[in-house]
Amino acid sequence: MAMLRAALLATCMPWTGSALAGAVSLPGKATIGSESRTIAMTLGCTMPAPRNAVGVLSIGFDVPDFQTFGKWFDFEAFDGPAGTLERLTEITVARGVRLPVAGHITVGGTSVHLSVNASMRGDSARLRKVRAPAEAASAGTGALRWRQESPRGSAPQSW
Repeated sequence: MAMLRAALLATCMPWTGSALAGAVSLPGKATIGSESRTIAMTLGCTMPAPRNAVGVLSIGFDVPDFQTFGKWFDFEAFDGPAGTLERLTEITVARGVRLPVAGHITVGGTSVHLSVNASMRGDSARLRKVRAPAEAASAGTGALRWRQESPRGSAPQSW
């Protein structure tokens, strides 16, 4: 019997706009099995103001009431600097990109925040990977889809 890995699927509507400066929030839905949550996926860009500062490009979202997903998905494995570095995230607009995700349980413990980030300086390969779906989403070419695998090795057979 094959071991299945649980997956969180998040989808948001395409966005058409000018160059990303600041943040854009896109309405969407996160789903695991038959459970779903309304989310807002945020595409963010902070530009370095001083010459020696480093800006960041990011795509992320909060999953509210994440504890009820806990029987299928191990969100705590992404929490903080000790979280997994496996490439368990696939973000797709026109074509897929696999990336490691960073996460943290928000203040109050009711939501978990997942995001992929790239420094505007220093790691051009990672920046290209994060920039590709952000550019495609801003061009309005299709829905942005985020597939997040759980590091947990198995999932219920009802999947």
